[in-house]
Amino acid sequence: MKPIKSSRIWIVWVAILAFPLGGTAFRPAPPARLMTTAPAESAPEMAAAETVEALDLAMAAADEELALRNAQLLVDAIIQIESNGNPRMVGRHGERGLMQIRAGTWRDMTTRLFGRPLPFDRAFEPELNRRVGTAYLAYLQEMLLPQQAAWKSDERSLLLAAYNAGPGALRQTHYNLAQMPRQTRDYVARASALHDVYTSDIAQADTRELAAAL
Repeated sequence: MKPIKSSRIWIVWVAILAFPLGGTAFRPAPPARLMTTAPAESAPEMAAAETVEALDLAMAAADEELALRNAQLLVDAIIQIESNGNPRMVGRHGERGLMQIRAGTWRDMTTRLFGRPLPFDRAFEPELNRRVGTAYLAYLQEMLLPQQAAWKSDERSLLLAAYNAGPGALRQTHYNLAQMPRQTRDYVARASALHDVYTSDIAQADTRELAAAL
């Protein structure tokens, strides 16, 4: 089976967090160009080259903005499934807050983010809970990416499955969603469908805004 390509949402978790969680989160800077002697370009050629470069930069910025938005909407979908947006929600296993974070995960992720564990009572703070839950997603994604050649499902499904059942359970299935428990497969289907609705709504809103501006 050919490796399933990343959906490119992984790059933007750090942009959401504004905090580096690992080396894979950043692309290395391109090597500096060597100074070479080349024929001088004419003014029209230079103008054309600058236009192409500007378009490339604009397209790259648009791609990153779209990826960031999609990642944020995936977090929104998880929040809706996990807690229905209730920041005071407590799960049957003691999970807390918007993203239903367990005590151990809270301790590990707050230590990564802040250099020390924060009290679990603070998991009821909506903004902090979202940030810590997103940090956990970033952590899961960094664990998944080195195993990309072994994936038997798409990146989003595997990320959601790992969030729901834990990375160990996913690893035991050799990254195959079809081998996960029914409850996890249902969770992935619901969260994916909701994420698709959110992204579709945003796309339609963008289309209307563009049409109104013409």
